[in-house]
Amino acid sequence: MVEQRVVNVPMEVGLRYASFETRLVAFVLDAIVLFSVLALFFTVAFLQILLRSDFGDVDPPDSAFYLAAIILLVYFFAFLPLYFVVLWAWRGQTVGKMAMAIKVVRTDGRPVGLGTAILRLIGYLLSSVLLFVGFLMIAFDRQRRALHDRLADTLVVEPR
Repeated sequence: MVEQRVVNVPMEVGLRYASFETRLVAFVLDAIVLFSVLALFFTVAFLQILLRSDFGDVDPPDSAFYLAAIILLVYFFAFLPLYFVVLWAWRGQTVGKMAMAIKVVRTDGRPVGLGTAILRLIGYLLSSVLLFVGFLMIAFDRQRRALHDRLADTLVVEPR
């Protein structure tokens, strides 16, 4: 009886790994979107302080600064993580990845679920803390995988 070995290489056939350059442009586009939204959050926070100070005539109450801080905390600890997690889990693409026509998938080709998206975000944070070395791995990896891709068992590909 002949023993057959099954090799799991579904992504090797039919899909191409997104290049470092394509992923970098997608990241920059996401940064532009996120900084634009951050500008809106800052504007709301600044207006809260300005309105509570009678347009600079009096010192604003401490509550205005607390409210501004809460608005910014919501951006950093709610909006920012949800942007990535929801879009990866829903479409496999952030706005930048949509613009560059690339997509995040599991290594077996399945869509990214919520748990995988959260794990990928944790990897993003680790890559950032490690002076972005986790992102630089993309340039040297055969499958163009970053630290967060390895942690979450994902690939970024160019769909057909």
